[in-house]
Amino acid sequence: MRPLAFETNASYIGRLAGAHHLTMRELLSSLRIYRPKIYPREDRHGPHSPTELYLNAAARERISQYTGIPGEQLARALPCWKDHEGGCGRRTTAGAHPGGALRPSNLPAVIGCPHCTIARTGQDQPVWRYLPHHRLVCARHQTWALGPHTLHGASVPHTHVLLHRAPEIVHACYAHHRLVRRWGPDADDAIAQAARITEHWRRHAPPAEHVWHERAERLAPHGTHDAPLWAVLAREAITYPETIALARLFEHRPAARYLRTHPGQRHPLQTAIAQVLDRDWLEGPQHYPDDLSHFIGTAPRDHNSQTAYRHHSERVSLHPCTIELTALGYQPPPQIRRSASAGKGTARLVRWKR
Repeated sequence: MRPLAFETNASYIGRLAGAHHLTMRELLSSLRIYRPKIYPREDRHGPHSPTELYLNAAARERISQYTGIPGEQLARALPCWKDHEGGCGRRTTAGAHPGGALRPSNLPAVIGCPHCTIARTGQDQPVWRYLPHHRLVCARHQTWALGPHTLHGASVPHTHVLLHRAPEIVHACYAHHRLVRRWGPDADDAIAQAARITEHWRRHAPPAEHVWHERAERLAPHGTHDAPLWAVLAREAITYPETIALARLFEHRPAARYLRTHPGQRHPLQTAIAQVLDRDWLEGPQHYPDDLSHFIGTAPRDHNSQTAYRHHSERVSLHPCTIELTALGYQPPPQIRRSASAGKGTARLVRWKR
């Protein structure tokens, strides 16, 4: 069984075990790999962050021999395949025994497109993947992969949003691919900065802004009538066309990204941004931070391909993998708030199967 591109180690080993009607523990035990050491969650990890399995070199070699896939091919498909830290195996005079560690992932992971998963694996089992930002959109099946979210501590079941009624998001994805092919890592950094700026504008948009609100209504599933929830859940998708348009402007005028302005002073890109994004209210200097370079943050990259992972409104290294919706300003209706609070105690962390 071959892994999917950008798949997590835990997802791949779990699918490999399931294909042989085994649990992950039984598979590792049959390969004489010591039971992984379990690390507790830290404050920076959300309660529902995906758990990653990190294997030492000896354990990775046994997995490679078992599957018949060379280790270098596994490393190209699995971004965290070689991200092993010390203390994962029992050490003897001959070296460390095959072992590993289970700990919450430090990289933002999402569940891949379910239609693509079924087509490539023949199963409907969700596959966690470290998808780069330009791979969050599945243009073939018109879906956007959402990250894990919580509402008052309870996991939100929505993992994808359908884009059938928002074709402009798919068109922006094609433009995103062209940017990455042309500019490489520079495009990733420009998009990371643009994503943070558009998220800032989305949160502080004046009443005159109606495009994002209308787009949120189109992304909400039929019959839900809960546009405020999807405005927060799909916030990256809602501002995605504007994010890509802004990044293209940054790439053509990179020096203007680092200019400092005084409060109330017009930014050199102010008029150009308002024209490119077709937003008259962006002509006002009050919508621009004093220092655009404050929004510049290097996106974390896959060391195998140097592609950027998913961007957030904050720096990813300081942002939990699981995002609480109330921290983003969402206030659920009273009945949803009561049900979420009631289900908070039933939420379970991802645990090692015994």
